[in-house]
Amino acid sequence: KPRRKGDVAADEAVYGAIRRAMHLGRLAPGTKLQEPALARVLKVSRERVRKALHRLVHEGWLSAVPNRGTFVPALTIDEMREIYDVRSMLEAAIVRRLSEGHSAGSAKRLKAHIAEEKAALRIDDRGRAFELSGEFHVLLAELCGNEELTKLLRGLLTRSTMHFSLSAPQQLHNCAGPHDHGDIAEAILGGKAEKASKLMLAHLVGLIELQSAHPPSTKRSDLAEAFRGL
Repeated sequence: KPRRKGDVAADEAVYGAIRRAMHLGRLAPGTKLQEPALARVLKVSRERVRKALHRLVHEGWLSAVPNRGTFVPALTIDEMREIYDVRSMLEAAIVRRLSEGHSAGSAKRLKAHIAEEKAALRIDDRGRAFELSGEFHVLLAELCGNEELTKLLRGLLTRSTMHFSLSAPQQLHNCAGPHDHGDIAEAILGGKAEKASKLMLAHLVGLIELQSAHPPSTKRSDLAEAFRGL
């Protein structure tokens, strides 16, 4: 039978609540997400929770362990460094290419995204700021017009953004993070390929340093607390 609009919206709300709890750093690595407990906390059916968990596993946000359940994944510092190593190679090339040529439409999308990030930071919406932060890097790949590149970067970002949201301090003042994006975008739009590339590499190094200094808590999360207000 066809799905009603209300069903789709309700499914999205459950998926969005779990993603937001992750972006807010409320779900520690290793936390087991059980359908009955989540259904109780979110006041929805187990079927709706199951759909959201399957989707998040498929997208790489969660790990499904056969016969054990669904977990918030944990990255070691070495794994994180390897991911950032690949990201550095890709993203330095991406910003260089965009600096050497981009359309008016691309410039408009980039400016609009930076404005959104600044608005989220201004009102201290940490969850939204982190979500947009990851999307910034995917957007740069999309603007290159190469679907394979976008897919590859999105996969790497899913894992590293998750780790960053769990490691970063509650207040992102002038530490590595979304604050660097405006300067990177400005260099791209100004056609400064070398500068854009250097800024991106420095940005990624800053993210590694931040996460190495603040490893995520290994304390298991209390679900009622994690989803409070979401």
